[in-house]
Amino acid sequence: MVSGFRCSAAICIMAFALVPPPAFAEADPVQPGAGEVLKLPGLPDIKMPPGVHVYGPRGDAPNGMTPGRPDGGMVVGPGGVLPNPDLQPMPQRKAAAPPKRVPTPAERAEAIRKALQPHPPLAVARRHTLDELYGKLAVASDTEEAKGLAGLISAIWMRTSSDTANLLMQRAVVSIQGKNLDVAAQLLDKLVVLDPSWAEAWNKRASVRFAKGDLDGSMADVKHVLQLEPKHFGALEGMAMILQRTGFDKQALEVYRRALAVYPHQPEVQQIVDKLTIQVEGQGI
Repeated sequence: MVSGFRCSAAICIMAFALVPPPAFAEADPVQPGAGEVLKLPGLPDIKMPPGVHVYGPRGDAPNGMTPGRPDGGMVVGPGGVLPNPDLQPMPQRKAAAPPKRVPTPAERAEAIRKALQPHPPLAVARRHTLDELYGKLAVASDTEEAKGLAGLISAIWMRTSSDTANLLMQRAVVSIQGKNLDVAAQLLDKLVVLDPSWAEAWNKRASVRFAKGDLDGSMADVKHVLQLEPKHFGALEGMAMILQRTGFDKQALEVYRRALAVYPHQPEVQQIVDKLTIQVEGQGI
């Protein structure tokens, strides 16, 4: 049946259907046999008979409340079950997010200044990378790690910013691998003129000249390499080989040791140093 409650002029008319509880409703374990309590503004609490539930016209609790334990005017009955078990509690409204902070004019100006700063030139970035790799190579824990770092360094040596120079280098390397030293020498002669600041161009020509027996020309190129790239361990070892071949064992030993200081994990070079050390010390030098 329907029971109507008419409020004062400031309160609208509210009607609630009194229906028996659904078959799956259970008695309230806290207060057995207790009925629901209907609370309306301006009226005393109305106790409902046991087993009777109070619902709004849409099958929900009065004023949009959700059935449950007594809490702040909620209507509660045995089991606290709605006729429609699919009804969900009304979602709580989330607090509004605080407004985003607006940068000050000074902060905006600083951000623009940083964005407009020129990026470091390629040569500067290349130098920084090489120096970092040299540092890691000097303290590598084992031979395998050292080989990996040396490979990265060599890869950087082999590249320059000029596409034309890179192409000439590729052709020169192919000629060296094919034992065509004359063609390689011609290509490298052009390369050191095209890009005289590229240390590896001078180093490759030094290797070709050494292979052709031109030790003086090779030494001149090696010195040029070390002016551009003082830690070029390949050029250092090449210089030591020339010195050793021309009878300057003491100087060769010093240069080999410089190479090992840059690239310590080189067993073959270490063996040469050990032998030269005995020879030089045996001569009383």
